[in-house]
Amino acid sequence: MAWVYISIAIGAAGFLIWIIVDYLNASSGLKPKADLARQEIRECEMRIESEQTATDATKQEVEALQKEIAELEKELNEIGKKVEEYRQRERRRKPTKFKLED
Repeated sequence: MAWVYISIAIGAAGFLIWIIVDYLNASSGLKPKADLARQEIRECEMRIESEQTATDATKQEVEALQKEIAELEKELNEIGKKVEEYRQRERRRKPTKFKLED
């Protein structure tokens, strides 16, 4: 009867050893894939960081250009006012010019 218990114990030990060996084979097969996935994740993170840096730089350039556009629009309005004043002066002068020639 003892031999039955011994054979059951040996069978259970063999089954546990088989599970452990199978786990080690599976994990050793997956380890290179996991390392490759980690490396790809790091590369993607680096790309994302560089894209964010480029995006931030572009945003700063856009803000600077918007400020410059606002300043140039103000200058354009001022120049437009000066041109309009000049044209009004010319309109006022032209009748005088014609009166003097007659």
